[in-house]
Amino acid sequence: MKKLCILFSFVLLLSLVACEEVPPLINYEESKSLKDTTYVLSIVPVAEPKNVLLEDVSGVKCVNCPDATVIAKSIMAAFPGRAFTTVMHPNLNSLSSFVSPITKAGHESKYDFRTDDAKEILELCGIPGALPRGFINRRKFSDQPNRFIGRTDWYVKCEQEIQGTTPVNIDIESTFDDAKQEGIAKVKFTYTAAVTNKQYFSILLIEDSIIDVQEYQDPITFEVKYNNDYLHMHVLRDVVTFAQGDVVAKDTATSFVPGRVFEKEYKYTMNVSDLIKVNPKHAKLLVFVHEGVPDLNILQVKEIHVKD
Repeated sequence: MKKLCILFSFVLLLSLVACEEVPPLINYEESKSLKDTTYVLSIVPVAEPKNVLLEDVSGVKCVNCPDATVIAKSIMAAFPGRAFTTVMHPNLNSLSSFVSPITKAGHESKYDFRTDDAKEILELCGIPGALPRGFINRRKFSDQPNRFIGRTDWYVKCEQEIQGTTPVNIDIESTFDDAKQEGIAKVKFTYTAAVTNKQYFSILLIEDSIIDVQEYQDPITFEVKYNNDYLHMHVLRDVVTFAQGDVVAKDTATSFVPGRVFEKEYKYTMNVSDLIKVNPKHAKLLVFVHEGVPDLNILQVKEIHVKD
């Protein structure tokens, strides 16, 4: 009996070691899904050019983060309509020295950009020890030790990622109710090629043109300074889906064949924080399809304004 117990313990330990490197997170929030439909087209559409998403992990106490913003802006300018950015301020204790609001007299932060959504994304994709860092289509590049990479490599990696086409086309529409300060995101995913990896999608609410203080480093004296009128762009305010993504196919028997279409509708709101409401004039919806663990690769990404 003792030998059997030891053998059982060994098998149990072995099974735990063999688990996936990054386990899926548990969803505790209520789904905002309003519609979920799937069907197959008789004629398969042409595949879209592949786009790229740069997820910039940032903080208001990060002196090099303004430089990362300049690099991200140059990438979007070089690949207009093909490269997109979101800036994440994760609510992580390990990064609190970078992301917590500034409290220095005369330079106090008005807002707290930290979100638990960004925290969950980092827990899924990897937590850096310093900032700024970024994920490029959440891909683990063979020449990089982690998914998160330094800003000096962003341009080259983004240029790599936009080569070729994508196996899934994305269409997005948004209707917005000013009175209720909420809207409905309508998304359609059309597969132009067969895929076998499990498919997820994420809908992000991001906001531009938020003026608040930001630390930076003087390029001549290297002194830490404060810009009280810094323009924060592409700030992640809310993940409308679950933070790690919702499954594309709720029925696990559904096959991702060429011509397979998924139509979905989700409700979103500007009231994502009691501290600062999202301004719909500066808000955008960022939608992307990505693989599950352990690969996590983003297959396609699109963006639209909440209001025209």
